[in-house]
Amino acid sequence: MMTDEKSPETPKWVKKLLIPALFGGVAGFATSMAAMQFIDSPAVGGLGKSATIAALVGVLYILIGLAVAVGTASPKAGARFLNVEDADELREQKKVLIWSGGGMVLSGLSLIALALAAPDGPVPQALALALGVGGTVVSILVSVVVYRQSDELMRAVTLEASAIGYALVTLVIGVWAMLAHLGYAAAPAPLDLLTLFQVLVLLASFVAAGRRGMLAPR
Repeated sequence: MMTDEKSPETPKWVKKLLIPALFGGVAGFATSMAAMQFIDSPAVGGLGKSATIAALVGVLYILIGLAVAVGTASPKAGARFLNVEDADELREQKKVLIWSGGGMVLSGLSLIALALAAPDGPVPQALALALGVGGTVVSILVSVVVYRQSDELMRAVTLEASAIGYALVTLVIGVWAMLAHLGYAAAPAPLDLLTLFQVLVLLASFVAAGRRGMLAPR
């Protein structure tokens, strides 16, 4: 007599967190290696430590922004690697998520442009300034649009992320500035401050989302 046995279902945390994290890690590593090769190529000729870190953080922002934008533009595919209930959730949040992804890409491009600025990099300083300021202004405008189009939960997360980000920036950059002022540490370079700000803002967003249970497998 044959028994009808069902194959065990893959745990949700494996499908929604582990597998996307592995793919994201591989994509991030490959992209970072490509970025490092480009930085060391004759086209750039190498960068200092601050500029290299800034460029890599910019690449991270672009990867996350593209993942969100592309996953939202194709909900069926996006539901497989984005932590959402299903494709319908992506369709409902399409405008907000695409704007958010675009804002992250702009922020990343701005940081990369500044990292590649002359005299160390190939981008003229005037162009780097225009891209940096322009990208920053546009990303701020995008964040305003996203906030206005968000639902009550996302607005609460945005406000909480802003508060957490302010606390992190004050703590980390403030303490570093105090140590540098008193001679206990080297003063941060301007590009270091811009990079650190972007990292802390991204960290604050993850913390706020996690506090609301939005990082749990869905």
